[in-house]
Amino acid sequence: MLLQRLVEFADTSMDVIPPFYSRKPVRWSLDIDANGVPQGGLVDTANTDDPNARFGKSRLVPAVTRTVGISPALAVDTGEYVFGWLSEGAKPERVAKQYAAFRALIAEWAVAESDGPAPAIAAFYRDGHADKVLPPADWSRGDLVGFWVDGVYAAKAVGALRFWAGVAGDRKGSGRTGLCLVCGRVQPLLHTMPQQIPRRWVPGATQSASLVSMNEATHGYELQKFLTHTPICADCGLKIMTALTALLSDPRHSTSLSGQNARLAWWVLGGSTFDPWAAVEQLDPSHIQKLVAGPAGGAEASLDEVSRYCSVTVGGNVARVVVRDWVEQPISRVKDDIRAWFDDHRIVDAWTGEVAAIRVSQLARVAGRFEAGRNGGPGTWTKFGASGEHRPPDLFHRLLSAALLRRPLPPKLLNHVINRIRIDGRLDPARAALIRLALRRYPTLPEHERERLTPTLNVAHKQPAYVAGRIFAVMDDLQRTVFRVADQQLNTTFAERYFGRAIDNPQVVIVSGRRNVQAWLKRLRGPLRRPGWSDAYERRLDDLFVQLDVIPGAAVLTDKAQFILGYHQQRAEMRTERLAAAANKKKTDLPPEPDDVAPTADDEGDDA
Repeated sequence: MLLQRLVEFADTSMDVIPPFYSRKPVRWSLDIDANGVPQGGLVDTANTDDPNARFGKSRLVPAVTRTVGISPALAVDTGEYVFGWLSEGAKPERVAKQYAAFRALIAEWAVAESDGPAPAIAAFYRDGHADKVLPPADWSRGDLVGFWVDGVYAAKAVGALRFWAGVAGDRKGSGRTGLCLVCGRVQPLLHTMPQQIPRRWVPGATQSASLVSMNEATHGYELQKFLTHTPICADCGLKIMTALTALLSDPRHSTSLSGQNARLAWWVLGGSTFDPWAAVEQLDPSHIQKLVAGPAGGAEASLDEVSRYCSVTVGGNVARVVVRDWVEQPISRVKDDIRAWFDDHRIVDAWTGEVAAIRVSQLARVAGRFEAGRNGGPGTWTKFGASGEHRPPDLFHRLLSAALLRRPLPPKLLNHVINRIRIDGRLDPARAALIRLALRRYPTLPEHERERLTPTLNVAHKQPAYVAGRIFAVMDDLQRTVFRVADQQLNTTFAERYFGRAIDNPQVVIVSGRRNVQAWLKRLRGPLRRPGWSDAYERRLDDLFVQLDVIPGAAVLTDKAQFILGYHQQRAEMRTERLAAAANKKKTDLPPEPDDVAPTADDEGDDA
């Protein structure tokens, strides 16, 4: 089914690269007229100031898979093929054969395609103009040289596309005719897959990679090499490889992060314009609103039922493409899964008080190590792929599968995130969202408990560890208030000192912390002359302690997560109260908070 869906994409998409073509930098260009006369010298298109044109302007060029044989490309090739230039270490006899093969291919093209650029390039060689073109001083052996005829790029002409498809197809053909397993028609069959995927699009590959490859007898069924028992016709083989390459190289249809071991590509068939990646990564409010309101519409729903979301996740092993996952399902189901994703992970921001959704790439990013900034500066998340990042290598794609397909989260994710919070001392909305997501999708959590895990504080949620987290947040807020009123510098807050220990054993920290609480309340009532604030904090703590029969001790995994969630949401609730009181929208017994600067971090890192 994967191969058939790739062929369908190639048949319906305008973005697919032509068969047997790929994008490469063409450094040198030579413009000739219709009679083959050069209209100037070689033009260098390299631009060191532009990272995308450092080695020349990127263009479509005929793709050639070369090993030890001589295989010229059409109208674009290296200086050895196009002009017979000798580089240092090159063998003159071999270069002469390369040059002759290129000229022979041009002559054959001119006979087959009398219209277009072919006759002009053939005349360029026939009239001896090629012998007058000398290699530039900064020419190197791997530089590509391309022809333009009257300002038109020759390799992209219609006649060039048609002729090159036939030449490359003959090189890859098996000489057999049979039933193609993709299209189900009797067609000329391929000997090998016609193109390879550049290694930059296949994480883990060390060379350009093949989707189907059996170049040794021991690799194939009944000790048969090549595509003997995998009959694929030339037309389908071309479409498969060009479609897959186009998808993997298009940021609108694929994504990968440094250090992660796979790249995911997706496409939609059937007419729907829904973009699943935009829904979970770009977080466009209009897209989200339309998605949530989708079930109320009838026309869109009917289109979603006939449209299919397809995705393939690939990795690499030397020169082989490893298909790690393949998915095909109706768009309507994908939308339902994304709605559930938002329901399960949205979280309140402890600084703004707003409920927010988090990008999938950011959720993967915050699962890594956090490096605190120097001298109070903003911290940073360790970059993807960097040494010591401490992220599961497949986390990004596992999260993406959970978002789009409602697949289970990695079993160790919750424990991993909790450990990172303890070690880093860092809890932000994205990490809190991961905690809530992992809890709501925890396999053994009862449904009634799952429904109590809301994005904002749920005062009706009386789970002991959750309440303990709320108590810890009030204690920390009390300490900050006391030191702020006393105009004393607070080097280490209660939370900074005890948060990691409280996650593992709330009882030990809260029991010992109550002694500090009494001292802080006493200071507010006495020397600091804030008895109203002291009563407010005492009343809040009493209301929380009365909900606990016993303060939870050594915590199991879900209790640790509940503690963290309660702490985060209580902080956010107190902040929201203060913001509302400052705007005269709500009364609060909490003391006002100064206009602090929101905590910052380098949340961008590598783009997805």
